[in-house]
Amino acid sequence: GKCQFSPRHFRNFTLDIINNTLYMDMITARTIPRGLKVLLDVQISLDKGTRFQRLFAHILDTCAVVSSVKTNIFKSWFDSMLKHGNFMYNCPVPPGHYFLENWKMDSPLIPRYMLPGNYCIAAHFFYGKHKSKQEDSMLDLNVFALLKAS
Repeated sequence: GKCQFSPRHFRNFTLDIINNTLYMDMITARTIPRGLKVLLDVQISLDKGTRFQRLFAHILDTCAVVSSVKTNIFKSWFDSMLKHGNFMYNCPVPPGHYFLENWKMDSPLIPRYMLPGNYCIAAHFFYGKHKSKQEDSMLDLNVFALLKAS
């Protein structure tokens, strides 16, 4: 995986993938208020990982997903992450040290329509309106994954 963070929002941010297991460690520099959005872009490689084609992209209100009682694919992913880290269940999120350890995207979390192949999941966290002068970029993550046939 790759990550790039804004020092205005984070003191440190690391992302590691070891044996198909995700580890994340972050120290936030300030409170994360309501209004944080994420552009989640899921892409598949059609030529062994050199070029990717978008399958779907959604802009989500992260606080709404976290605090929602309604289940959807994104809420399922976050609920799974809560079992492996110390993320907050609601916003605002106070400054501090947050982590994710030993997290795997197990089969029940993978939509059936996702075919075996090489994937890139890009997450762009921001405040304001995407691709505008008011956009305040917070964090960019790229996670590369191989989905095998079961």
